[in-house]
Amino acid sequence: MSLGHLYGVSVGPGAPDLLTLRAVRVIREAPVVAWPACKPGAPSYARRIIAEYLDPERQELLGLVFPMSRDQASLLPVWRENAAILAGHLRAGRDVAFVTEGDASTYSTFQHVREAVAEQLPEAGSSVVPGVSSVQAAAALAGRALAQADERVAIVPATWRIEELRETLLHNDTVVLLKVARELPRVIDLLAETGRLGEAVLVSRGTAAQSIVSEDLERFRDRRLNYLTLVLVARRGSFADRVRAGEGA
Repeated sequence: MSLGHLYGVSVGPGAPDLLTLRAVRVIREAPVVAWPACKPGAPSYARRIIAEYLDPERQELLGLVFPMSRDQASLLPVWRENAAILAGHLRAGRDVAFVTEGDASTYSTFQHVREAVAEQLPEAGSSVVPGVSSVQAAAALAGRALAQADERVAIVPATWRIEELRETLLHNDTVVLLKVARELPRVIDLLAETGRLGEAVLVSRGTAAQSIVSEDLERFRDRRLNYLTLVLVARRGSFADRVRAGEGA
């Protein structure tokens, strides 16, 4: 019997109709569909996005627990344990669609799982179905361009050291700060310090029914935000005006 194939399926930022045709096909055809959950029985954002494409009578549906922790070393045994579960299905010849919100190549649990499966079952194939990331969704919702001409774009975690974030904001035209939920107060202060607070837009659960899009970051300084929250910092005004201003300098 041939081995199954492991797919990292990107399911986008929240709206089910932002899944790609390939993602829908892989999800529907896979005998096993898995997704990350923060604790046993906890609701899964990724699973909610794909709910209409699942068939519980035909497919095995697996919510695999990946605790939320910044201590990556402590998560290694968890990745290996979950990888062993997936490797068992692959050995039995069953394809596995591991679904993840956003894009599976960007700050995704899937990449850890993929490496752990490869250690245990190196002969099994794996691939990524790319998708719409929260970065792209945020720009669309905010009505801002991520980049034009030779503008520089940086995508970084807000959990970085303050000095690194400051340099990034000072030397890039567009900055996307991910993992903002617990870092928003210091992000607001840093944006004000670097003169970029007026260019910032907060986007939480972009494109989902519960999405928040706001230029008033101070309003959310002391609020508990969903983990899937980012801040997009992009130049205001038309690109043509900026070009003219540069030419006249």
